[in-house]
Amino acid sequence: MGIHDGHRKRMLGKFSKTGFAGLEEHEKLEIILFFSVPRINTNDIAHELLNKYKTIAAVMDAPRKELIEFKGITDRTVQLFKMIKEASSLYDLENNNVKTFMTTTEEFGTYLQLYYGAIEEETLTLLSLDSRGMKKDIDVIGEGNISTISANPRELLRIAIERKATEVVICHNHPGGIAEPSEADVMATVKIIELLKTIGVHLIDHIIVTKGDYYSMAASPEHHHIFKDK
Repeated sequence: MGIHDGHRKRMLGKFSKTGFAGLEEHEKLEIILFFSVPRINTNDIAHELLNKYKTIAAVMDAPRKELIEFKGITDRTVQLFKMIKEASSLYDLENNNVKTFMTTTEEFGTYLQLYYGAIEEETLTLLSLDSRGMKKDIDVIGEGNISTISANPRELLRIAIERKATEVVICHNHPGGIAEPSEADVMATVKIIELLKTIGVHLIDHIIVTKGDYYSMAASPEHHHIFKDK
């Protein structure tokens, strides 16, 4: 038994009884670090991390190059943080029993915010629906700038056809930015609308997601006109 095994056993026993609700902030992080930092006092590491980043969420969002400067933190911990964030988003997405049918901006926005919860890179997705608003699936079209992605239309068309979609919503995120479209976003949206028309699919919205916010172009007075059939 290692020098810290007894302490870890006591802390995990405390967590089993009370969950995170019965722990102080540094103790929560200390326990999380048990699973990636063996044989080192994670209490000290947790205090150091929180002294710099203030919250556990900020610790988990910190850049890899900063995290691995802390003694005991390796790529295993960075991977653990990423796994926790993505598992949390997946849990919320599935446990919230998101509606099978989606027809309103609020329903689209809520679903897509949950979906993008742990996605850190700019990513374009296609939410496929039938004519009644029944969700068929959501697929990643590509990563990177939306203009670059939309310039290669084959994947977009392939997925829309494969899903037998009648209507679709496209979405991309602005990591660390604001939930408003750039001029390039608007131009790319117009191109995607025309592209989808060639296979009889209607683009009903383009939603931009950030942490804690979303922007519906179809609901915006400035951009809603581009979604109207001409």
